[in-house]
Amino acid sequence: MALTRYWAGMTLRRKRRELLGVVILLGLLGGLALFATAGARRTQSSYPRFLRASHASTMAVDPGQYDPKADAAIAHFPEVARSSSYVAFNTGPMLGDRPDLEKDFETLGTFDGRFFTMDRFAPILGRMPRVDRVDEVAMNEESARRYRYRVGQHIDLGTYTAEQTSDPSFFENPPPPKMRVAATIVAIGAFTDEVVQDDTNRTPLMLVTPAFSKQAAPYAGYAWQGLTLRRGDADVDAVKARYMATVDPGTPQFFRVTSVDTFHAEQAVRPLSLALALFGVIAGIAALVLVSQEVGRQLRSARADHELLRALGVGPAALARAALAGPCCAVALGTIVAIAVAYAASPLMPLGAARRVEVSAGLDADWTVLAGIASAIFVVLLVAAAWSAWRQLPHRHPSGRNAARPSAIVGAAASAGLSPAAISGLRFAFEPGDRSTAVPLRSVMVAAVVAVGTLVAALTFGSSFTTLLRSPSLYGWNWDAAVYDQSGYGNINLDDAHHALDGRKDIAGWSGAYFGADSIDGRSLPLLGMNVGSTVVPPILTGRMIRSATEVVLGSATADALGRHVGDDVRIGIGDHRATLHVVGTATLPAIGISHGAHTSLGVGALVVPDLVPGFDRQSSGNGPAGSPPAPVGPPVIFVRYVKGADASSARTFLNGATKTIGQYPGSAVLLGAQRPAEIVNSSDVGGAPTLLAYALGIATAASLAVALGGSVRRRRRELALLLALGFTRRQLAASIAWQATATIVIALLVGIPAGIVLGRTLWTSFAHQLDVVPHATVPVAVIAIVSAAALLVANLAAAGPAGRARRVRPAIALRNE
Repeated sequence: MALTRYWAGMTLRRKRRELLGVVILLGLLGGLALFATAGARRTQSSYPRFLRASHASTMAVDPGQYDPKADAAIAHFPEVARSSSYVAFNTGPMLGDRPDLEKDFETLGTFDGRFFTMDRFAPILGRMPRVDRVDEVAMNEESARRYRYRVGQHIDLGTYTAEQTSDPSFFENPPPPKMRVAATIVAIGAFTDEVVQDDTNRTPLMLVTPAFSKQAAPYAGYAWQGLTLRRGDADVDAVKARYMATVDPGTPQFFRVTSVDTFHAEQAVRPLSLALALFGVIAGIAALVLVSQEVGRQLRSARADHELLRALGVGPAALARAALAGPCCAVALGTIVAIAVAYAASPLMPLGAARRVEVSAGLDADWTVLAGIASAIFVVLLVAAAWSAWRQLPHRHPSGRNAARPSAIVGAAASAGLSPAAISGLRFAFEPGDRSTAVPLRSVMVAAVVAVGTLVAALTFGSSFTTLLRSPSLYGWNWDAAVYDQSGYGNINLDDAHHALDGRKDIAGWSGAYFGADSIDGRSLPLLGMNVGSTVVPPILTGRMIRSATEVVLGSATADALGRHVGDDVRIGIGDHRATLHVVGTATLPAIGISHGAHTSLGVGALVVPDLVPGFDRQSSGNGPAGSPPAPVGPPVIFVRYVKGADASSARTFLNGATKTIGQYPGSAVLLGAQRPAEIVNSSDVGGAPTLLAYALGIATAASLAVALGGSVRRRRRELALLLALGFTRRQLAASIAWQATATIVIALLVGIPAGIVLGRTLWTSFAHQLDVVPHATVPVAVIAIVSAAALLVANLAAAGPAGRARRVRPAIALRNE
């Protein structure tokens, strides 16, 4: 016992540098793995945590013009636990005595604390306006970006009535405002629904205080009422039914359910979370492989000492404990360092859009990851070290050498007449040697295959993701442009649209769509209403487009959530206003709808005929003769597709002119390009992840190969010396090591590339289904070819150091003991 303790202590002192290397390697790679994995969890949970801290409402209702009595009536619904509203004002910046019409934004205020106590506005720069100050305002990020506002800037505000702004002479000869305030911008930030948002919701907004709102109360415009429900989403349909019972039939019904926004926000950050998690897994695998190889190399290098101690009577168990003392201490200390590294780096998380409003910024100890995964790494490395130590015990290898089986590849190379250096290098790569000089070739080869396969999978995934970002048709925008009236609340004149668009040689077709929301099988969902026979429709994933008023196309995520498939039936509506629809398809839906309200996006929502969209089916236009049937209301948007090969610039120029005449009133409609959903908008942060992963994998693979080649040179010093004695030049020895590295990486490429392509396409298809986009995978053939060439170069660079040591082998010293 004393002998083994003495030998263990001596080993710790003699190999302290090698053990310190294990600590550093495990600390850095393990820390990176823990940091990335914990960061993935923190990033994915960032938006829900922000909503909780903001006291987010369960849903919001648009009752139209602000009415305190209607507001109070809704607030007293039995399902409502708390209510708070915001109101809009015709308030904007002034230029002298005239409104600054170049700065077009909405001004939101509150009488009861909306955005101050419920759905709290999140300042990113500055502080919240004081509720009792009339002269303090906050701007959202879109206002700051578009109009270059900054914290501390003074702004002269004028407030007008709706009658003033609707007067045709307002823009030419505006009257004096009803109220003027010299205000200061004290915050630039985000509303709760702006943290992760679609392009269609990017609107310049200004927040004024309750004190301002009280003074401007006579000029209040429309309102949105936020509701916190007692049973959360379970009460949404009941509240909608009660609200519908209080309004006239045909009144537009606009609702917004926070859980839908949360779903899209979590979908939007999922690509980044997935990339971080993948990076953490790869870093963890690299840590396990490299540290296990280094520990195994140290144990094998002490085999002679093991044999001596065994000859002196030390038992196998005591010998194994003594051999493991150093590696166990190094692994334990390295694991602690890894936890410290991950904790120290935690302020860099979360990534993505929600980082701006992170509620617990700074150091963060996610012990589920830090303790759980670190413990798993520690246990795996200890088991690997114990197995390696057991395999090296003298009783496992009786005296005498076990001949290694010759490699068929080496035999084929010799038959082909390759050079002696090439044959020696191939033998080093594929023949581990006998027990006295055995090299762990199999683990090196497997590690290289795993690294190459994972790298190719990451590149395939990244290429497919880039294709998605550049192809709007894959995320529901299956047309070239959209004419959008009054933020989705307007009515495009269809007769004018036909007159302007039909017969144009550069326009292949167009279709109108209506926005709304309703309950389908008890779930509140946004609706897109389109006529049967529409030629420009969202991309259908399965089934077909609707052909009658009794059919529905569901968003792919909605179909999954409802458990419905093509051929099933669903019920639409609430109470007595219910109908049965037959599911004929699933689709990726466009991210467009009413501003600030629920709208379709990717897989969420349903496509039905316009008559089934509440408030947008039919109503009297007021222009027909008495007793005539109600006229169809024009759609708030029309989707336009250009002729293939048409001059897009010319078509846009024409449409820009046409939009001025086909809206509900002159100039009310605007031309939109592809409106990206939040999932796509916020995916730019993922762009560098595959590249970063490639660098990490390349470094890990090169380091692993360099360590393996270095170990091969040390283990085979006698073989190298014998080759020199038989006439090899030192340059041929170096060439043999280069051939060994090249052969290893070639096998990794031959196996890893096809496996990586299959894995990458599988991962992307699965991910695309989760994101509810068209699952179109692309393989970056040119990039993979470049990576293959780079891998061969890196392998030979990694072999340079071991090859240099091979050239310095001194035959006389190496063969002295033979």
